[in-house]
Amino acid sequence: MARYSASMITHSFWFNEFSQYLALRSQGISDDDIRLMSVEENYFQQRSTARARDMVRTIKRRVSVLDEDYFDLFPSLDLANQKLINLISVLKINQLFDDFMYEVYRSELLLGDAKLHSYEVEAFFNQQQVANEQISKWTEQTIHRLAGTFKTFLREADLLEDQGDFDLVKRPLLDTRLEILLQSKGATRQLAALLGR
Repeated sequence: MARYSASMITHSFWFNEFSQYLALRSQGISDDDIRLMSVEENYFQQRSTARARDMVRTIKRRVSVLDEDYFDLFPSLDLANQKLINLISVLKINQLFDDFMYEVYRSELLLGDAKLHSYEVEAFFNQQQVANEQISKWTEQTIHRLAGTFKTFLREADLLEDQGDFDLVKRPLLDTRLEILLQSKGATRQLAALLGR
């Protein structure tokens, strides 16, 4: 059975920081030195030392699930596809968010409805609570905050647009090079979620 975590509710999408982290790595700066820059110099301009530590630790985890092929491609992609690489790294370290993308977002693309309502998000979490003992122990507040975090991440990745009563589901224009890279890395689940197939 998959292990799930609700720690994502304390994280942000951190796209700018993710981009800066990759730029520093491409300059040959080590993960340890980036961590020191973040904590001691507040390089990423976080509001507290604790937040700087959490942010740099989380981004390091995201970066660690990618490889040089992603790093090489990243600077040549447009902003939308760079955001997708950040999102893909989040999906790779968060099984529940990956499940949400595959089961909920992908379904919206397949059905062509293009409207994600709160009750659809709630239905996903209700189903998870029934199916998974670990998630069944989470409080309603945790579920509510996690649902909000999922939607926020997808809005920041330009895959959802808040319309008040619902979110408009936007199909990404995946760069062919990124699509080929995802196929070559066996990221078929994430590719299916993004392309709605």
